[in-house]
Amino acid sequence: MANNETAPRRRVLLTGAKGYIASQLLPAFRERYDLRLVDLSPGEGVEVADLLSDPADDLRRLFDGVDTVVHTAYHRPTGDDPQSRYEGERRNVDMMQRVYQLALETGVRRVVAASTNQAAKWYEQPYFQGLRDRVSPEDYPRPDSFYGWAKAAYESLGFLYACGSLGRKLDVIQVRIVVPREVDAAKFVDQPTYRYVRELAGYISERDLQQLFVKSIETPDIADEYGVPFHIFYGVSNNARTFWSITNARRVIGYQPQDDSERRFADDIARMLYGSRDGSR
Repeated sequence: MANNETAPRRRVLLTGAKGYIASQLLPAFRERYDLRLVDLSPGEGVEVADLLSDPADDLRRLFDGVDTVVHTAYHRPTGDDPQSRYEGERRNVDMMQRVYQLALETGVRRVVAASTNQAAKWYEQPYFQGLRDRVSPEDYPRPDSFYGWAKAAYESLGFLYACGSLGRKLDVIQVRIVVPREVDAAKFVDQPTYRYVRELAGYISERDLQQLFVKSIETPDIADEYGVPFHIFYGVSNNARTFWSITNARRVIGYQPQDDSERRFADDIARMLYGSRDGSR
């Protein structure tokens, strides 16, 4: 990803700056942007703030002068029972809404949020039953967990803020990240084969994740055919086995993933799926 060093560095607010996804993005972000880092926990260069409960007037200063907000912050539910999960994830929806609203009020150009394939995870069932060939961002969201429901709510709220009914149109991109980690074959030795295949299908390398977010930030015009600056992109690499469509990410922002889990984990795949130790079949 080329960086125009003569152009002014855009200011990017990164929420959840001490989290896992942020840790993958920061190496690329530090090279390109004037960063404002926010998290619940203190750290070097990190401003401590609670986007859910701090007064809006206190938070506005974090958003002032920002070009793009990259939202990766997350409040983990405290209980495992359904009601606790719902209430915990509802807090995350409320936090996302505050981010949108503050961005709208302070003149932020774009919000790029970390969503997840969980927003439509139910479609994996018919896929592995041979009843579907592909899962697209345009498919109706069908979560099968409260976590996925919350992310689907992020997305529908995002469209509301993007369509202009609340004033100006706020650019919104939701990135449905699938498997943002190296695939450890050892964890699937005693598991059904489809679970390992699913990880390979959803893999996204660190450099592809960085590219996807950088292009989501920097693409000047993301308006759709109706003039609404809103998109949902699946976050996967160029995997031979993937069934999540990245056609719109290729078209709208020029996403060109460099990696393929089939090559990255070729030796493991040969051993796990074909019983070979040396990569031969």
